[in-house]
Amino acid sequence: MEGHTDFVAEILRGNVKSAKMITTEGARLIEGVLVGRSYYEAPIITARICGICPVVHKICSIKALEQALEVKPSEQTIKLRKLMLLAQIIHSHALHLFFLSLPDFFDLTDDLKFTGQHKKETLAAIAVRDWALKIIEVIGGRAVHPIACEVGGFKVMPKRSELSNLADQYPAVLKNALKLVDMTLTIKLPKFSRPTTFVALHHDDEYAFYGGHLKILTPDGKSRIIEAEKFTKNIKEVEEPYRAAKSARLDGQAFMVGALARVNINHQHLNPLARGLFGKLRWTLPEYNTFKNIVAQSIEIIHCIEEAKKSLDYLLDNMYDEASIMDRLDLIAEGNPEGRGTSGCDAVEAPRGTLYHAYKVDQNGIITDCQIITPTNSFLKNLEEDLVVYLPNLKSLSERQKSLKIRALIRAYDPCISCATH
Repeated sequence: MEGHTDFVAEILRGNVKSAKMITTEGARLIEGVLVGRSYYEAPIITARICGICPVVHKICSIKALEQALEVKPSEQTIKLRKLMLLAQIIHSHALHLFFLSLPDFFDLTDDLKFTGQHKKETLAAIAVRDWALKIIEVIGGRAVHPIACEVGGFKVMPKRSELSNLADQYPAVLKNALKLVDMTLTIKLPKFSRPTTFVALHHDDEYAFYGGHLKILTPDGKSRIIEAEKFTKNIKEVEEPYRAAKSARLDGQAFMVGALARVNINHQHLNPLARGLFGKLRWTLPEYNTFKNIVAQSIEIIHCIEEAKKSLDYLLDNMYDEASIMDRLDLIAEGNPEGRGTSGCDAVEAPRGTLYHAYKVDQNGIITDCQIITPTNSFLKNLEEDLVVYLPNLKSLSERQKSLKIRALIRAYDPCISCATH
């Protein structure tokens, strides 16, 4: 998994009293670092929260600041951001699914042994990730911590020839991705179910990653929508003494975010091939087996590759040169003549679930307050509650097998401790 964490359970006479995920990395205090800095520094700094998903932090930060500064990006800018975000999902899912999580279900603790036994699939996973990382590099300027995107637009536009080359690689990339899906769907996952609340962005016209409203699906089958911009009124962070990372509650309760939540909420908007694969699963929705988060990730890889191809084709037919509107933000840099501060917040779907950024900015464009809620913070409490229910199923297993099963459930969530301890 990304980062380091311990797991401790308290069991009394066979009854599980508690299950705790104890993060062993110190708090990094990124939110405090941002206070006193200019607004345009926030996307640059927050991208450093994570080396696996810097794109989502940068885009979410930009969107929240655009809300605060009342900046409206062009449709082309949004298209390019969405394409980068799709590539981020593909690259992260392929990494987690094949190299971090799948070995658990082959009773292996040595990743190199796993890749040695599955060489064709390993090469396929690498090829899929390489394509996704190249998309980010072409649009963002580099694959890790992209630099071209900023509040209002892009410093430079991608080269048409490079976008065309990426579009040409689509058939081979899709073929490789299907190898990963086929492998994932053949795995026998543990039988486990614990009803919980799912939360994900939802959009009436698309499988939401970039924008939309928050849709909440509760175990009683009811759903409701809240505006993403008002998430802090419903989702609250809680500090706990046993870990540096905070955990979040929705109306005081644990909840689940991530690929499984998105598929449960947005499956009707999957692209054709992904929708066909999902239909073959014959899940009874909502699906509560959190081990199946990795299956949902495999479906999302196919969906995002299909969507990326559509975006590439659109940009190749419609892209035009466009200067960033940063130079039009002199009002912020020179000071707001109305002498008032402002605030803004927004959300995107990161690979691991819904990510929130919120900022307060003064009349000179200086950040006075910042709040970031990452997906891992959101699902930590849900993971602990899953473990409380799951542990009694492992009573008859050896210590080694218990350890493997516990690790498998934790890793199925795809936790990112770097993000959690931001």
